[in-house]
Amino acid sequence: MDDYRVKGRSNFEIHQIAKKTRDFFGVHGERYIDVLTCLTSKSILTVHGKKKLNFHIRPDDEMGTADGMTSHGKDFVTIAVKQSVRDAAFLGVGRARNTLAHELGHAVMHKSVEMPRRTIGNITPKWLKPFESAEHQVKVFAPAFLINDAIAETLTSADAISIEFGVSLESANIYWEEMIALRDRDLATEKIRSIAKAFRNSLTPVPSTLRFINEACTTCGNKTVFPVGSKFMCQTCNNVFDRFQDGDRGDL
Repeated sequence: MDDYRVKGRSNFEIHQIAKKTRDFFGVHGERYIDVLTCLTSKSILTVHGKKKLNFHIRPDDEMGTADGMTSHGKDFVTIAVKQSVRDAAFLGVGRARNTLAHELGHAVMHKSVEMPRRTIGNITPKWLKPFESAEHQVKVFAPAFLINDAIAETLTSADAISIEFGVSLESANIYWEEMIALRDRDLATEKIRSIAKAFRNSLTPVPSTLRFINEACTTCGNKTVFPVGSKFMCQTCNNVFDRFQDGDRGDL
């Protein structure tokens, strides 16, 4: 089986899980993740709780066409990879490092299904939507785990990300496209907020300078009376009066 349906997760949620995994292994702020050292940990934090982690390096002929494979038990997770994949990852080859992070993603997010990571790539059936595809989720998880966001923000291309963090160009492209989409979304959100603020301001009456009449308030005696429609109001005491007529006045 090349792919299977899992609990649906957004790319944002997968990124958050990947960052929690970095935290668990104590490499949150690292520029370059030593994924092999992470896999030698005795335990792993999965979305189903903390479990024992078994990491095995097997002869290439024993693994056949599978570069890596992850299986789940009740209280443990087992990740097995080809010797050649381990050796290439040790030398910093991006695709091999990506394979290890790929299997780590299966270990953290999925359970109960054993599925090999094929050398030629796994095929996802057309009926399986990306957000509920196990393979799609780990393709998002791998670069999110291996890449330091703060440093990636300073880079200018997927190629630069691939070189800086030792990930495959495919993973770097996935990460780069998501980063650009997030930037565009943030810019769009800020633009909408700016438009909304301008609209609200346009509805707010512009305060005018009060024009006081040359008459004292009949209540407080201050010359702070100004016209309001057909009446007068005192700014000092807030009393409202009828218009003065022939020297007579009437308080409301």
